[in-house]
Amino acid sequence: MNHSRQFLPALLLVLVLSACAPATPVRHLASDAALLRPGQTTITELHQYLGEPKGVRNVSAGVKEYVYSEDTFSFWGEMPLVGRFADANGYEMLIVTIREDVVQNVVFRKFSEKDQEWVKDYNWK
Repeated sequence: MNHSRQFLPALLLVLVLSACAPATPVRHLASDAALLRPGQTTITELHQYLGEPKGVRNVSAGVKEYVYSEDTFSFWGEMPLVGRFADANGYEMLIVTIREDVVQNVVFRKFSEKDQEWVKDYNWK
């Protein structure tokens, strides 16, 4: 009986702390971009680091752009259980230019809903 009294608070602490862990792996496109070296990283390595892109477009003969994007959330959106009810407040985008199966250029962009607030204040005459 005495062991269960000592075990119960420890079990409760483990359950509370495990509830704080994210339900899905967190991805940071900015740090993923740091893995890519223009002129050196091959398309095979790109797939190994970042996986399949969300979009691919042909720019010209032998040149493609791979687009990776992820939604970003506020503090509440990152929390387990509560986060599934939160809407995204922006997104991150990584555009990788590939020529002849080698990364040539990497551009990281971050967009927020607040970027478009000027539309509400602008005088549209």
